[in-house]
Amino acid sequence: YGERHVLKDFSMTVKQGEQVTLVGRTGAGKSTVFKLLLGLYQPEAGTVTIGGVKVGDITDRERRTCIGCVEQHFSRVPGTVLEQITLGDPQITGEMAKDAAALAGIDAAIRALPEGYDTVCTEGLFSQGEWQLLSIARAAVADPPVMILDEATSSIDTHTEAIVQAGMDALMTGRTV
Repeated sequence: YGERHVLKDFSMTVKQGEQVTLVGRTGAGKSTVFKLLLGLYQPEAGTVTIGGVKVGDITDRERRTCIGCVEQHFSRVPGTVLEQITLGDPQITGEMAKDAAALAGIDAAIRALPEGYDTVCTEGLFSQGEWQLLSIARAAVADPPVMILDEATSSIDTHTEAIVQAGMDALMTGRTV
């Protein structure tokens, strides 16, 4: 960040199928690692690889099929509920989106909307927990083998957290997390 280095002499290897948790105080660099893994930040020194490929060499289209992410706040895009899940990717079918929503546990809530998956998303359409479930569906839809979770339940109450955790448990099955 500017002149301040957040990560120094940091090295981490995660084997296929492992689930690893980074723990540390605020500002320790957890979200920075998250953004480095997603290719949103470029390292000033060293390399970040996934499956032996430098993250910076992975195209945006390829990245979505190999890495899914669930952040602590859902980033809504203009459009329908379906478009929130597909992000307009023509390779993701409506059926794939519905399967991902079912995996996340949000399919019934979507189907209950006036226009179902074709309902235009607005601020108050979903509860905070339902937005997080939609985020899980978005991450799962391309069936990536690697999943990155950045404090995905930090902004919801404990009852809702249990519901979202069930969706995340389904999401993490068989993946590197």
